[in-house]
Amino acid sequence: MRAPERLAAPVLILHLLALAAALGAPIFFAAAVAPLSFRILPTRDLAAALQSPLLIRLCWLLEAGFVILLLTSWLLARWWKAPRTTAALLTRAPILGVIGAVVIEKLLIPPIDKIRADAPGLIDNLPAADPGRILLARYHRLATGFFSVEIVAALLVLIVTARLLAGRRAPEPLAAVRPPAPKILNLGG
Repeated sequence: MRAPERLAAPVLILHLLALAAALGAPIFFAAAVAPLSFRILPTRDLAAALQSPLLIRLCWLLEAGFVILLLTSWLLARWWKAPRTTAALLTRAPILGVIGAVVIEKLLIPPIDKIRADAPGLIDNLPAADPGRILLARYHRLATGFFSVEIVAALLVLIVTARLLAGRRAPEPLAAVRPPAPKILNLGG
């Protein structure tokens, strides 16, 4: 299947925008939003109350970005006749990213919010051996791990996309062109 020339550029731009969202959003959240909210707000419970709705919206952004990456990766790999391994990586990594975002949104954030809501007072005031505090720490580690998986999936798509583009842009080797043989005029008889 050949790419319609008028669609190749917009699909590539959409692919790169989705890649920027899938890679940039979790890195920005982990590097700026989370540390600053825990540092600025007076309690960890307030910081968590702020971050929970932000995380849900971040998951929505990641899910949309990875679904767009799946579609655009499939189209680009097909149009540009990517090698089988490249095509597989371009389409499998976004699926991994969607799974990670759904797990965080649906399976980890709700129990974290429930543990915080059911806690008698502030979580930080509970003893370190409290089951709720231990479970909360476990869920937090799982969420951090799944965000790491999403970042790795987006990096994988970035690397494979860059290789695909580099292979597409590589100049084709010129065939050795022999100069025409001079014609020798045989006048000798």
